[in-house]
Amino acid sequence: MNEVADLRITSVWVYSRKWACFSGVPIVSDGFVRTSGKDIVVVKTKPELLPIKPAVGQHWRITGVSTSRIAAHGDFKVNEHHFIDPERCEVTLPHDGENFIRFIAKEKDFRGIGEVKARELWQAFQRSIFNILQQKDIGRLTKILSEQSAQSLIDGFQKYANLKYSTWFSDRKIPPYIQQKLFKYHKENSVQSIIDNPYRLVTFGMPFKAADDIAIESFDIPFNDIKRLIGSVEYALKKHSKSGGHTVAAHQDIHRSVWTLLGSKELASKALKIADIGKSYFIDSETGSYHHTPLLVMEKVVAKRLLTLNGREDGTSLEFDLAYVEACKELPYDLTAKQTDAVLISLAASVSCITGGAGTGKTTVLRTVLKAYNHMGFDIKAIALSGRAAMRLHQSIGFTTSTIAAFLRQDPIESDSKCVVVIDEASMIDLPTMYKIVAHTNPAVRFLFVGDYHQLPPIGAGLILADIVKSGVIKNTELDIVKRQNSASGIPHYSKLIKDGEVPEELSIGHIHFHDVALDDVAAKCVELYALSPHCSQVVAATKKLTLDINIRCQNNINTGAQRLEFEEFGERYRTDLLLNDPVLFTKNNYDAGVQNGSLGRLTSLAQTADSHGLVKLDDSHDEIVITRALLDSLEAGYCITLHKAQGSQFKRVIVALSSAKMLDRAWLYTAVTRSEDELHIVGSQECFEKSVRSLSAHHKRQTHLAYLLQQ
Repeated sequence: MNEVADLRITSVWVYSRKWACFSGVPIVSDGFVRTSGKDIVVVKTKPELLPIKPAVGQHWRITGVSTSRIAAHGDFKVNEHHFIDPERCEVTLPHDGENFIRFIAKEKDFRGIGEVKARELWQAFQRSIFNILQQKDIGRLTKILSEQSAQSLIDGFQKYANLKYSTWFSDRKIPPYIQQKLFKYHKENSVQSIIDNPYRLVTFGMPFKAADDIAIESFDIPFNDIKRLIGSVEYALKKHSKSGGHTVAAHQDIHRSVWTLLGSKELASKALKIADIGKSYFIDSETGSYHHTPLLVMEKVVAKRLLTLNGREDGTSLEFDLAYVEACKELPYDLTAKQTDAVLISLAASVSCITGGAGTGKTTVLRTVLKAYNHMGFDIKAIALSGRAAMRLHQSIGFTTSTIAAFLRQDPIESDSKCVVVIDEASMIDLPTMYKIVAHTNPAVRFLFVGDYHQLPPIGAGLILADIVKSGVIKNTELDIVKRQNSASGIPHYSKLIKDGEVPEELSIGHIHFHDVALDDVAAKCVELYALSPHCSQVVAATKKLTLDINIRCQNNINTGAQRLEFEEFGERYRTDLLLNDPVLFTKNNYDAGVQNGSLGRLTSLAQTADSHGLVKLDDSHDEIVITRALLDSLEAGYCITLHKAQGSQFKRVIVALSSAKMLDRAWLYTAVTRSEDELHIVGSQECFEKSVRSLSAHHKRQTHLAYLLQQ
């Protein structure tokens, strides 16, 4: 039987991709049987089912089945009422003075307003304060608050005022995560926007089938309605982009998908002839191609910036030559002719690329370029996508570096003074990320792209580095002579053969060892090899399934008998998949904690306190990270990691686990092989290996529009 609990949040324990857990004191406790001590309401649910992120001070109404138990909290007995996966979670506004005062004083949305000012507000306006906030009457509020605090109160209240529509949305089975996006964009017009066109739900992330059911059942939209036809094309384009990283689609790429969505070949043909009135997509009249508008806008913005920079001429050749000479004085050896060209072009051009495979001297060239820029007084912003790549870049070039995420959190570069942004491992950069970088910088800021476009394409849509090179418009120097790694390793030559689609005559040579085993035996062999040198080895695989299998086997065979990380929460004992001394991987950015998605370390302590479940020592910086409850959901064993997590990093000894995964193509294998600095083990069948080498790389199949725009 469902119960209803009204509470004021006092603690938010977890808010992650998987779970939200918070607790608070009942505002009205009549629904609960009181025993001794005080009552606490505990809520655990999925975050996508909440209308907003829970925060201390908020008022919530929880509907669902609860279980109660008496728990000891220090010297007190507390009556805990647990709602696990409640039927409904709603945010409410306080209706009396004391609760209003606590709400305003504690909620972070109302910055700068403490309990004293909140009490003055209630004493002055009582319940009419809600009408004042609804009407955004800043004049009346500034009788008590500063103008800045008054605006903060109005802005913060708007988030909660929109929640009065939550019931309307919930009754129509529109999930809270979609509601949040609607409120952010349409604000108080959110309901009307859906009444006008229910297929706007597709734009905000709802699957077409779910939006279609709502449109037909709640709004009686006919099957041939133009809004339905347009919604199907938009969804097909989004699905096409997500499945292959495409930014553009041909008619044949989405026709079958639209037909399936609409359930009619005739309607599909009609839909694909409609140029979207709402501009969620665009049909190119010359090529007949279909463009999802957000991606087209981003590609055009990026192309315009690159072309503008390409047409600029800053400085003089004498200035560049002098800077080059100064930078070369610090080199222990002479540059090759190709490397010299790369340095001079990178100095003369406002936008350019330095590309090349493993060991071809990209780092030497880049270090020389940046020393020359430094001599000319440029502000150098060297960035990379992953934390490990940024750290390695810093060690290589000697200049301050940061992750792209950290760069974007800094103030935008608005000055037109001398500045160059260097993007390392640029093959990993997708279109949305490049768009953000462009929007974050002054049009005069130079760009230098460094990377290897033969590697895995980015996870997100677009193909920035490959498209720039493909266009032939932006200057690119491709280094092709191996300068790093001694000849005994064999890795540079081996990787070049793979890149060119050639199967090496000798699969095992130098420091490269091919282990020809059946695919069913790959995991066991990887564990066996890892055990021979665990502290300098890294296993990489294509799928999460194989990664998990190898991690479990490594724990059972290498870290046998180690203590498991366990913790207690609200009287329940939880077991994690982690063991003391496990290598671990962080899978989510947490800048407050000092970790990025892809950070690797080792679980060194399980000592627990009220705020900690142990310690992780990071591999690169050797910093000790305190494991909070929030970090636990983004922490997993790191004996084996997916190649996307390893991209941008290198390891002394790499074990590559082959599989039958579709993504195992030439680019995947080439990227995996070039993760190794010295010793490489490839585990799998020879047939699988040869098939991967001959399989066309994914970036050749990805459909993008940037190269075309650059050529216009």
